[in-house]
Amino acid sequence: MLINLSTIFTDFPPISGIQRLVFCLGLLALCLYDSPTPFNSPSIMRRMAAPFYTPPKILRLFGFGMPNLKALKFVRILTIVFWIMSAVGLLQPISGILTFSCFAFLHAVNSGALGSNHSTHAALYTLFALCFSISDDGFSLDSVLHEKLLWPQLFPPNSVLESGFAVKLVQITMVYVMLAGGLSKLRYGGIRWLNGRALHFYLEESKRFARSPLVSSILRANPHLFGLPLCSLLATMSVITEISGVITLFDVHLIPYVVLGWCCLHIGILLVMMPDYWIQMWCYTLLIDWNGLIGNESLLSWSAADSKGFLASILTIFFVIYCLTLLIVFLRHVEEWPFTSVPMYSNGLTPSERKLPAISKLHAKAVAASKGKVTEWHRPWVSTETNEEIMIVPVDGGSVRPLFEVLSENGMSFARWSQWAKVVRAVAIKDLAAKPVASPGETGADFPSAKFLRRLVTLLKAQLPTARDYSRLDLICQTSEGPLVIGSASFNDGD
Repeated sequence: MLINLSTIFTDFPPISGIQRLVFCLGLLALCLYDSPTPFNSPSIMRRMAAPFYTPPKILRLFGFGMPNLKALKFVRILTIVFWIMSAVGLLQPISGILTFSCFAFLHAVNSGALGSNHSTHAALYTLFALCFSISDDGFSLDSVLHEKLLWPQLFPPNSVLESGFAVKLVQITMVYVMLAGGLSKLRYGGIRWLNGRALHFYLEESKRFARSPLVSSILRANPHLFGLPLCSLLATMSVITEISGVITLFDVHLIPYVVLGWCCLHIGILLVMMPDYWIQMWCYTLLIDWNGLIGNESLLSWSAADSKGFLASILTIFFVIYCLTLLIVFLRHVEEWPFTSVPMYSNGLTPSERKLPAISKLHAKAVAASKGKVTEWHRPWVSTETNEEIMIVPVDGGSVRPLFEVLSENGMSFARWSQWAKVVRAVAIKDLAAKPVASPGETGADFPSAKFLRRLVTLLKAQLPTARDYSRLDLICQTSEGPLVIGSASFNDGD
């Protein structure tokens, strides 16, 4: 078998108290410092316009809509308190479970506001794995209090939760995340993704976010003389690096080398593009047996005395279900919190190379996309890839401009761009799927696009200082025959 179930508890040494302390406090510091993270959810939601907020299904299931800001701040404080308790080994594993639960709630809230942001998924998955881990040594308050004050311990010594099971979960998850990212480039971009054109395009579009303009300019050099061959090499190397984690499933001793490759990839992205993966790189540190790495014996080992017990059997079954779930998520293109098939920056064709859909094909493609066939409808990762846009039309017959651009010029933001593009795309798909096959350009007031635009008009009339200079909003869809207006809302009847 690819994964030996008999070793899922012993492939890694247990998480020691000091390792837990350092790792958890480091992860907490990064999540507090970095942005956007779940800890930023109150400020993110304060700026969020209701029409663009799309809470995940699990929140909608429990009746959550636009969250209360005071409640978010309270949950944020609780998360930090439980996090510190978990770091010092107090009330294990309950404190870890509470930490994950609170962080997961904030993460779910953010997922409905940030579009395709996945930089903190690693933290979410790692905190989940730590729910299955306890430390019983001098750096665990539970252990110290038990020795001095007869503090109750929820699990007996040498419990399966003191094994390396939690780290094994982290390994499987990180291998999946990187593997899915690499395979998605081939899945959606095909072999064309490796020719360097797509990477060169994304680098060009990301140049204003580059943390190293020099490196960015080198990679964006004349595409035919230098830039394109170099981008082709880097594109190929990035995919190889992402899928390389699979080899650690055969031999965990290769993990340090694979992690080094992953970190080099992330640092390269950090230098020339917008995403940063400091949090994910920190999560990799949990996979490394630091004592074994320098030639010493691991400080801790687990005897596996409890590997045949009831709890071990339950965790083994859970592990199998977890692996199968990740496989299904990737095969079915799932993008529903907390799951992802990691499809970012995976388009293989640049906008100039991509063929736009014919008007006659819009309905069929929208219906297919609404049923989960994500490849039927183009997904944009940068603004110049969009097929759909909301345009604002001036009263005086001046230039029609994208609404997002006008809002930005006025210092306003209804949503971050990735969320804006995600919602506009979803509205266009829903609208076209609901219309007659032969009339995709019908703009009746009861169609989804018109209803959505009327909500925006109401907001604009209340918040945009120059709202009276505009007559209507149009939702357009780019086609091979030119832009097609699929929905409109007048500023005269937006209330």
